[in-house]
Amino acid sequence: MKEIKYLIPYVLISSFSYYFAKNGVDQVSPAIFMSMRYFIAGLTLLPFAKHLKFSWSILILSIMTSTSTALWAYGLIYVSPAESAILSYSMPVFSLPIAFLMVKEKPSAIEIAGISIGFAGVILYGMPLMHGFTLFGAILTIANAVFWALFTVYYRKLKEEDPVSINTMQFFIGGAILLAYIPFDTRFDPGLSFVADVLWMALLGGSVQFILWNVMIKMSSVNKITVLAFSVPIFTMILSIFIDHEIPNIMEIAGVIVMFTGIFLSRLKGGISVVKETST
Repeated sequence: MKEIKYLIPYVLISSFSYYFAKNGVDQVSPAIFMSMRYFIAGLTLLPFAKHLKFSWSILILSIMTSTSTALWAYGLIYVSPAESAILSYSMPVFSLPIAFLMVKEKPSAIEIAGISIGFAGVILYGMPLMHGFTLFGAILTIANAVFWALFTVYYRKLKEEDPVSINTMQFFIGGAILLAYIPFDTRFDPGLSFVADVLWMALLGGSVQFILWNVMIKMSSVNKITVLAFSVPIFTMILSIFIDHEIPNIMEIAGVIVMFTGIFLSRLKGGISVVKETST
Protein backbone atom coordinates (compact mmCIF):
# COMPACT_ATOMS: atom_id res chain seq x y z
CA MET A 1 0.00 0.00 0.00
CA LYS A 2 1.82 3.08 -1.28
CA GLU A 3 0.02 5.43 1.13
CA ILE A 4 1.37 3.66 4.25
CA LYS A 5 4.37 5.97 4.71
CA TYR A 6 1.99 8.94 4.85
CA LEU A 7 -0.76 7.16 6.76
CA ILE A 8 1.34 6.19 9.78
CA PRO A 9 2.44 9.75 10.71
CA TYR A 10 -1.04 11.04 9.86
CA VAL A 11 -2.68 8.60 12.29
CA LEU A 12 -0.14 9.36 15.03
CA ILE A 13 -0.58 13.12 14.72
CA SER A 14 -4.37 12.98 14.39
CA SER A 15 -4.80 10.81 17.47
CA PHE A 16 -2.97 13.29 19.70
CA SER A 17 -4.47 16.40 18.06
CA TYR A 18 -7.90 15.89 19.63
CA TYR A 19 -6.37 16.26 23.09
CA PHE A 20 -4.20 19.29 22.28
CA ALA A 21 -7.15 21.00 20.58
CA LYS A 22 -9.49 20.28 23.49
CA ASN A 23 -6.98 21.69 25.97
CA GLY A 24 -6.50 24.76 23.78
CA VAL A 25 -10.20 25.64 23.40
CA ASP A 26 -10.69 25.16 27.14
CA GLN A 27 -8.34 28.12 27.67
CA VAL A 28 -9.16 30.52 24.83
CA SER A 29 -11.99 30.93 22.35
CA PRO A 30 -11.91 28.46 19.45
CA ALA A 31 -11.75 31.36 16.99
CA ILE A 32 -8.60 32.79 18.58
CA PHE A 33 -6.98 29.38 19.00
CA MET A 34 -7.68 28.16 15.47
CA SER A 35 -6.84 31.44 13.74
CA MET A 36 -3.45 31.36 15.51
CA ARG A 37 -3.08 27.74 14.37
CA TYR A 38 -3.82 28.65 10.76
CA PHE A 39 -1.53 31.70 10.55
CA ILE A 40 1.42 29.90 12.19
CA ALA A 41 0.89 26.87 9.91
CA GLY A 42 0.80 29.16 6.86
CA LEU A 43 4.01 30.93 7.90
CA THR A 44 5.68 27.56 8.47
CA LEU A 45 4.83 26.36 4.95
CA LEU A 46 5.56 29.67 3.22
CA PRO A 47 9.31 29.08 2.59
CA PHE A 48 8.50 25.75 0.89
CA ALA A 49 5.66 26.94 -1.34
CA LYS A 50 6.58 26.81 -5.03
CA HIS A 51 4.03 29.28 -6.32
CA LEU A 52 1.36 31.17 -4.43
CA LYS A 53 -1.69 32.28 -6.30
CA PHE A 54 -5.17 33.37 -5.35
CA SER A 55 -8.05 31.74 -7.22
CA TRP A 56 -11.71 30.97 -6.69
CA SER A 57 -10.77 27.33 -6.17
CA ILE A 58 -8.41 28.23 -3.31
CA LEU A 59 -11.06 30.50 -1.79
CA ILE A 60 -13.67 27.73 -1.92
CA LEU A 61 -11.19 25.28 -0.38
CA SER A 62 -10.38 27.80 2.37
CA ILE A 63 -14.05 28.30 3.20
CA MET A 64 -14.48 24.53 3.48
CA THR A 65 -11.41 23.96 5.66
CA SER A 66 -12.00 26.91 7.99
CA THR A 67 -15.68 26.04 8.39
CA SER A 68 -14.78 22.44 9.22
CA THR A 69 -12.20 23.68 11.74
CA ALA A 70 -14.59 26.15 13.37
CA LEU A 71 -17.35 23.56 13.73
CA TRP A 72 -14.91 21.00 15.15
CA ALA A 73 -13.38 23.46 17.61
CA TYR A 74 -16.70 24.79 18.89
CA GLY A 75 -17.97 21.22 19.14
CA LEU A 76 -15.00 20.38 21.38
CA ILE A 77 -16.36 22.79 23.99
CA TYR A 78 -19.31 20.44 24.48
CA VAL A 79 -17.86 16.98 23.83
CA SER A 80 -14.75 15.13 24.98
CA PRO A 81 -11.81 14.42 22.62
CA ALA A 82 -12.86 10.76 22.42
CA GLU A 83 -16.47 11.66 21.61
CA SER A 84 -15.29 14.22 19.06
CA ALA A 85 -13.13 11.59 17.35
CA ILE A 86 -15.99 9.12 17.14
CA LEU A 87 -18.46 11.68 15.77
CA SER A 88 -15.90 13.09 13.32
CA TYR A 89 -15.30 9.67 11.80
CA SER A 90 -18.71 9.73 10.22
CA MET A 91 -16.77 11.62 7.52
CA PRO A 92 -16.20 8.67 5.12
CA VAL A 93 -19.97 8.12 4.92
CA PHE A 94 -20.43 11.70 3.68
CA SER A 95 -17.43 11.56 1.32
CA LEU A 96 -18.99 8.66 -0.60
CA PRO A 97 -21.83 10.63 -2.28
CA ILE A 98 -19.86 13.90 -2.35
CA ALA A 99 -17.03 12.26 -4.32
CA PHE A 100 -19.52 10.92 -6.84
CA LEU A 101 -21.25 14.30 -7.26
CA MET A 102 -18.16 16.52 -7.24
CA VAL A 103 -15.46 14.52 -9.04
CA LYS A 104 -17.54 11.68 -10.55
CA GLU A 105 -15.79 8.92 -8.64
CA LYS A 106 -18.15 5.96 -8.75
CA PRO A 107 -17.30 3.65 -5.84
CA SER A 108 -16.98 -0.06 -6.28
CA ALA A 109 -19.08 -2.46 -4.24
CA ILE A 110 -15.97 -3.31 -2.22
CA GLU A 111 -15.40 0.36 -1.30
CA ILE A 112 -19.03 0.86 -0.30
CA ALA A 113 -18.86 -2.29 1.83
CA GLY A 114 -15.57 -1.16 3.41
CA ILE A 115 -16.91 2.26 4.37
CA SER A 116 -20.20 0.85 5.64
CA ILE A 117 -18.54 -1.82 7.74
CA GLY A 118 -15.90 0.61 9.01
CA PHE A 119 -18.59 3.07 10.09
CA ALA A 120 -20.48 0.28 11.85
CA GLY A 121 -17.25 -0.36 13.75
CA VAL A 122 -17.07 3.33 14.72
CA ILE A 123 -20.60 3.12 16.14
CA LEU A 124 -19.75 -0.03 18.14
CA TYR A 125 -16.50 1.50 19.38
CA GLY A 126 -18.18 4.74 20.35
CA MET A 127 -21.18 3.40 22.25
CA PRO A 128 -19.40 3.11 25.62
CA LEU A 129 -17.95 6.63 25.17
CA MET A 130 -21.22 8.33 24.34
CA HIS A 131 -22.45 9.47 27.69
CA GLY A 132 -23.22 13.01 28.73
CA PHE A 133 -22.44 14.72 25.42
CA THR A 134 -24.81 17.47 24.37
CA LEU A 135 -26.92 17.31 21.25
CA PHE A 136 -25.57 20.71 20.23
CA GLY A 137 -21.97 19.52 20.48
CA ALA A 138 -22.81 16.39 18.49
CA ILE A 139 -24.49 18.42 15.73
CA LEU A 140 -21.50 20.76 15.45
CA THR A 141 -19.06 17.86 15.27
CA ILE A 142 -21.04 15.93 12.67
CA ALA A 143 -21.41 19.13 10.61
CA ASN A 144 -17.61 19.38 10.82
CA ALA A 145 -17.43 15.85 9.35
CA VAL A 146 -19.54 16.99 6.38
CA PHE A 147 -17.18 19.89 5.65
CA TRP A 148 -14.17 17.61 6.20
CA ALA A 149 -15.61 15.34 3.51
CA LEU A 150 -16.19 18.35 1.25
CA PHE A 151 -12.66 19.71 1.43
CA THR A 152 -11.22 16.19 1.14
CA VAL A 153 -13.02 15.74 -2.18
CA TYR A 154 -12.02 19.26 -3.22
CA TYR A 155 -8.38 18.31 -2.63
CA ARG A 156 -9.00 15.62 -5.24
CA LYS A 157 -10.29 18.26 -7.68
CA LEU A 158 -7.04 20.18 -7.12
CA LYS A 159 -4.80 17.11 -7.36
CA GLU A 160 -2.65 18.68 -10.08
CA GLU A 161 -1.74 21.57 -7.77
CA ASP A 162 1.28 21.62 -5.45
CA PRO A 163 0.00 20.55 -1.97
CA VAL A 164 2.34 22.89 -0.10
CA SER A 165 1.32 25.91 -2.16
CA ILE A 166 -2.44 25.39 -1.95
CA ASN A 167 -2.28 24.64 1.78
CA THR A 168 -0.16 27.71 2.44
CA MET A 169 -2.79 29.87 0.75
CA GLN A 170 -5.74 28.13 2.40
CA PHE A 171 -4.14 28.56 5.84
CA PHE A 172 -3.76 32.33 5.36
CA ILE A 173 -7.23 32.79 3.85
CA GLY A 174 -8.82 30.39 6.34
CA GLY A 175 -7.08 32.17 9.22
CA ALA A 176 -8.59 35.46 8.07
CA ILE A 177 -12.04 33.84 7.88
CA LEU A 178 -11.66 32.46 11.42
CA LEU A 179 -10.86 35.97 12.71
CA ALA A 180 -14.46 36.93 11.90
CA TYR A 181 -15.69 34.63 14.71
CA ILE A 182 -13.64 36.36 17.43
CA PRO A 183 -16.13 39.20 18.24
CA PHE A 184 -18.65 36.51 19.23
CA ASP A 185 -16.25 34.92 21.74
CA THR A 186 -13.29 36.92 23.04
CA ARG A 187 -12.35 34.54 25.86
CA PHE A 188 -8.56 34.50 26.37
CA ASP A 189 -7.10 32.95 29.53
CA PRO A 190 -4.10 30.86 28.44
CA GLY A 191 -2.16 28.73 30.90
CA LEU A 192 1.32 27.28 30.75
CA SER A 193 0.24 24.45 28.44
CA PHE A 194 -1.23 26.80 25.85
CA VAL A 195 2.06 27.27 23.96
CA ALA A 196 2.41 23.51 23.51
CA ASP A 197 -1.24 23.26 22.43
CA VAL A 198 -1.02 25.94 19.75
CA LEU A 199 2.40 24.81 18.46
CA TRP A 200 1.28 21.19 18.15
CA MET A 201 -1.92 22.18 16.38
CA ALA A 202 -0.13 24.63 14.06
CA LEU A 203 2.95 22.60 13.15
CA LEU A 204 2.06 18.92 13.42
CA GLY A 205 -1.74 19.06 13.70
CA GLY A 206 -1.83 21.86 11.11
CA SER A 207 0.75 22.11 8.34
CA VAL A 208 2.02 18.51 8.49
CA GLN A 209 -1.39 16.88 9.00
CA PHE A 210 -3.05 18.82 6.16
CA ILE A 211 -0.15 18.11 3.77
CA LEU A 212 -0.20 14.39 4.57
CA TRP A 213 -3.94 14.16 4.00
CA ASN A 214 -3.69 16.19 0.78
CA VAL A 215 -0.87 14.00 -0.57
CA MET A 216 -2.76 10.77 0.17
CA ILE A 217 -5.87 12.12 -1.60
CA LYS A 218 -3.70 12.92 -4.65
CA MET A 219 -2.42 9.35 -4.72
CA SER A 220 -5.70 7.42 -4.79
CA SER A 221 -9.46 7.73 -4.89
CA VAL A 222 -11.34 9.59 -2.19
CA ASN A 223 -13.18 6.49 -1.01
CA LYS A 224 -10.02 4.39 -0.75
CA ILE A 225 -8.29 7.04 1.34
CA THR A 226 -11.15 8.16 3.57
CA VAL A 227 -11.78 4.62 4.78
CA LEU A 228 -8.19 4.64 6.06
CA ALA A 229 -9.27 7.36 8.49
CA PHE A 230 -10.80 4.61 10.61
CA SER A 231 -7.19 3.80 11.58
CA VAL A 232 -7.23 6.76 13.98
CA PRO A 233 -9.80 5.35 16.47
CA ILE A 234 -8.01 2.01 16.23
CA PHE A 235 -4.68 3.58 17.14
CA THR A 236 -6.33 5.67 19.88
CA MET A 237 -7.46 2.49 21.61
CA ILE A 238 -3.99 0.92 21.34
CA LEU A 239 -2.47 4.15 22.66
CA SER A 240 -4.75 4.18 25.70
CA ILE A 241 -3.66 0.63 26.59
CA PHE A 242 0.02 1.60 26.79
CA ILE A 243 -0.25 5.16 28.12
CA ASP A 244 -3.32 5.06 30.35
CA HIS A 245 -3.17 1.32 31.11
CA GLU A 246 -6.85 1.10 30.22
CA ILE A 247 -8.11 -2.29 29.13
CA PRO A 248 -10.70 -1.87 26.36
CA ASN A 249 -14.14 -3.34 26.92
CA ILE A 250 -15.86 -5.85 24.66
CA MET A 251 -17.67 -3.17 22.62
CA GLU A 252 -14.45 -1.27 21.92
CA ILE A 253 -12.62 -4.44 20.89
CA ALA A 254 -15.53 -5.46 18.66
CA GLY A 255 -15.62 -1.98 17.13
CA VAL A 256 -11.91 -2.05 16.33
CA ILE A 257 -12.18 -5.51 14.75
CA VAL A 258 -15.10 -4.32 12.59
CA MET A 259 -13.24 -1.11 11.62
CA PHE A 260 -10.17 -3.13 10.66
CA THR A 261 -12.39 -5.43 8.60
CA GLY A 262 -13.77 -2.40 6.76
CA ILE A 263 -10.27 -1.12 6.01
CA PHE A 264 -9.15 -4.57 4.85
CA LEU A 265 -12.15 -4.95 2.54
CA SER A 266 -11.63 -1.51 1.03
CA ARG A 267 -8.06 -2.43 0.05
CA LEU A 268 -9.07 -5.54 -1.89
CA LYS A 269 -8.73 -5.36 -5.64
CA GLY A 270 -11.78 -3.77 -7.14
CA GLY A 271 -10.83 -0.22 -7.76
CA ILE A 272 -13.19 2.53 -8.74
CA SER A 273 -15.10 3.36 -11.81
CA VAL A 274 -14.36 6.91 -12.83
CA VAL A 275 -17.29 8.29 -14.81
CA LYS A 276 -15.59 11.58 -15.53
CA GLU A 277 -13.21 13.64 -13.46
CA THR A 278 -13.00 17.38 -13.77
CA SER A 279 -10.28 19.65 -12.47
CA THR A 280 -10.01 23.34 -11.95
